[in-house]
Amino acid sequence: MITPQYLRKLRSEKNATPWSKTRLTDLLEGLTVEEGPVCVKLESIKTLEGEATANNRKAKLIFLYEWEIKIGFIARVAGSDTEYKGTLEIPNLSDENDASEVDVNVSVDTKGPHEATIRELLNKAGTEKIRAALDVYIRELKEEFSKGLILPTDKVKPQ
Repeated sequence: MITPQYLRKLRSEKNATPWSKTRLTDLLEGLTVEEGPVCVKLESIKTLEGEATANNRKAKLIFLYEWEIKIGFIARVAGSDTEYKGTLEIPNLSDENDASEVDVNVSVDTKGPHEATIRELLNKAGTEKIRAALDVYIRELKEEFSKGLILPTDKVKPQ
């Protein structure tokens, strides 16, 4: 007969959502991308929706997370008084995608002569930096939330 105590031995779960929200904010807000005369700074998280959990099922660790993130940015170009504003959207940060597969969609709200240059910088170097930060998040999630989840297995002692 399977008892509730037996089932608890087979599985446990930790809610990683609050930690994840804090860590993603720390990793992304303030991130800067510079190339030539262009400097872009990620200002603030506008949307951070989703959840994350760490599970132990039958002594196997399973990390489930799914996030949709929108981040505001400000870009400046040396020699120009125009301050460009826009939004980056990360629609598919999840356990189904590697950090290198995450999409980063760029939208520049301010119109001006450097709009295309800013978009190009964010699509290339910006996306690389964001993916590197998300890779850190995924690695730390697995390290932080694997602690205490691996339950001891009952071994049969020889008599």
